[in-house]
Amino acid sequence: MKLVMHIAAAVLLACAVSGSESGPLPDGDALMEQVRRALPEEPMRIDAELRTQNHRGEIIRVLNARIDLHWGADIPEAEYHIRDRFGVQRERFRISWPSGEDPEYEYAKGDPLQHAPVPGLFERIEGTEISWADLTLSFLWWQGAETVGTDQRRGRFCYVVDVSPADLTEDTYSRVRMWVDPETSLLLQADAFDVEGNAMRRLQVKSLRRINDVWMVQDLDVHRLPSRNKTTLRVRDLTVQNSR
Repeated sequence: MKLVMHIAAAVLLACAVSGSESGPLPDGDALMEQVRRALPEEPMRIDAELRTQNHRGEIIRVLNARIDLHWGADIPEAEYHIRDRFGVQRERFRISWPSGEDPEYEYAKGDPLQHAPVPGLFERIEGTEISWADLTLSFLWWQGAETVGTDQRRGRFCYVVDVSPADLTEDTYSRVRMWVDPETSLLLQADAFDVEGNAMRRLQVKSLRRINDVWMVQDLDVHRLPSRNKTTLRVRDLTVQNSR
């Protein structure tokens, strides 16, 4: 059975990450390649809601998202449409990953959409707590990943993997720490840190649902740290299309 997650902790860092008890730790890049290979090959469309709450649990922002994924293409690609709660178009972001090359981006905004400069990947989207780097899971394609230990999430054994972007600036995450279930190739949590080593965001799977033989994220929480503000991505509909 193929388990997939679509579509990044200061408290957790206080707990030591133990080493593997069953042998040497796997190579980090090889583990991330395993995660990428587990992504669905068929084109699919996801309709989702982005709901942002403040630290008091009050809803302060609701957006709609349409996500078109084609990770199985010769050049993997994904396109994201962000609309307000009434359906008015706000932004469109397209990303592709040519083999062995830097990712390519295309961006438009407004209603009607007009081409515009690509925004910072680590900036918050439309007042939510989620960035384009989070929504696209772009850190899954970063190279130089290192497996630093083992841990548990959601009762599952996980390898803990650290990875940093190739070009480090004040506007980027300096590092993303990921918890990967090796049995299912499922990413269960990702924590992102700024250039000073402070925790910025936490991506955390809250629930899953089964579509045929594929498990997909139903709810994904993105927390802005150290505040308690969060944005929940909730999948409302998912359509798997026939391969071209």
